Amino acid sequence: MVLSSSSGTYLHGSLLSHTMSPAQYLPFDVLSEIFKYLPNLYLVKEIEAEVVSPKTGPYILRPAKYPWSITRICSAWRAAAIYEPRLWSRVHLEVGQRQPSPGKVELLQIYLGRSRNCTLSVSLHCTWIERTKDNALLSMLFTTVDRWQFLSLHVLAKSLPLFHDLGPFPMLETLHLYVAHQANTPPLTNVNHIFQHAARLHTIRYRHSDDRSVFVMPLDQLKVYQGPTSSIPPELGCEWISNLHWCAFAANERQPDWPSTEVTAPHMREFSIQETIQPVNTIAMMNILTLPSLEVLRVKTSGRIHLYDAICGLLERSMCILTELCLDIPDLTAQYMDAILEQTPQVVKLRITSKKLLPDFLERWIYDPQTHASNPCILQQLEVLDLGRCTFIPSAEIALLQMIQSRWEVPGKITTREYFAGPAANSIVRLRTFQVPYKFQRTKRSQKKILRLWKEQGLDIQFGPGSQNRL
Repeated sequence: MVLSSSSGTYLHGSLLSHTMSPAQYLPFDVLSEIFKYLPNLYLVKEIEAEVVSPKTGPYILRPAKYPWSITRICSAWRAAAIYEPRLWSRVHLEVGQRQPSPGKVELLQIYLGRSRNCTLSVSLHCTWIERTKDNALLSMLFTTVDRWQFLSLHVLAKSLPLFHDLGPFPMLETLHLYVAHQANTPPLTNVNHIFQHAARLHTIRYRHSDDRSVFVMPLDQLKVYQGPTSSIPPELGCEWISNLHWCAFAANERQPDWPSTEVTAPHMREFSIQETIQPVNTIAMMNILTLPSLEVLRVKTSGRIHLYDAICGLLERSMCILTELCLDIPDLTAQYMDAILEQTPQVVKLRITSKKLLPDFLERWIYDPQTHASNPCILQQLEVLDLGRCTFIPSAEIALLQMIQSRWEVPGKITTREYFAGPAANSIVRLRTFQVPYKFQRTKRSQKKILRLWKEQGLDIQFGPGSQNRL
């Protein structure tokens, strides 16, 4: 949060004031209203992360940091800050294996007291493995469990027993979970009923780990799920997927009823699935799904055994209109990938990972106004293209630049709007963002000159991971 004026600047974490600022004369009710929305400014970015760690947010037991620092501006700010409970509703806490100092315990008591009856967003990093009552921080925090609305839990597998008797969670809506294992500790398959009674829970996100623990939860009421298939109790089956609006699976274990189940999820708009080895579980899951409202599809795996048939089967059954497609499948040949793209003509954003792309694969993307009516190019709605993880043979690099040129440059005196009028006007949509492999920064000088020219004209050119922009 940054408040600025002509005479002073106030920064979150360290508040600097050179002279008296008009912000210090704000009425009490205005200050309270501003402070009410401060916690949400940090939640917006964190909510998209897999797990929110206390180390990435404001650690509440540091008196010099936010929100304590706001109470030291002046008496008016202090009164307004203490009065507004939502300012104290974000609890970022790290509980290690050492006993907390009395000062930290007192700070947490004051902090929770100022939150009064407000719902809490809790981010807890816990490596404590002894009894709960032996740790004053945990004992005090657990008394507020009935007010937890958001929980991000980064915990050791050995620390999970501390939470077994916590429930119920009457206000909990969003759960981010990461279960870590200490060195030389093999992953164990344990069944946990910690979050079984959470009547309002609608979002679950697991951060990737080697943990194979099973968590019994009210899956049938979820709207968002991100996590491994191994965490799902086998007896619950797959019917709960039909209620999801957003889903991302790590297909690390096969459910026993997959071969005999058909699931239709009418509200799911985004579906992602990844598998580190052969896509056996990925294929099994895609074969049972029908997603008529799907807009975003992401598949990340290796191998190509029947994967093409599974993706095409999903698209044919769903009859959906994809606007974003991500195929991180290095072993999928250009022939199969081309056939998948034929079924997704409305794609606006495309990312492909492939090995040694051939020029024939890219030639069908080239836009030629003279032959477009009789022989149209594919992906006419494409605006964002990410090929940064692909490899090309030398002739394919030339074909790639020709394709980008046909979708960016406007020949002659015709206007950009007329030349790129879209499929409705027997044309295509102009490319906006293009990501190429990092090796293009070390390519021939003539090609680098073209890329630099396009970038100056407004084309957003990015490079593959791990590179620096040298244009």
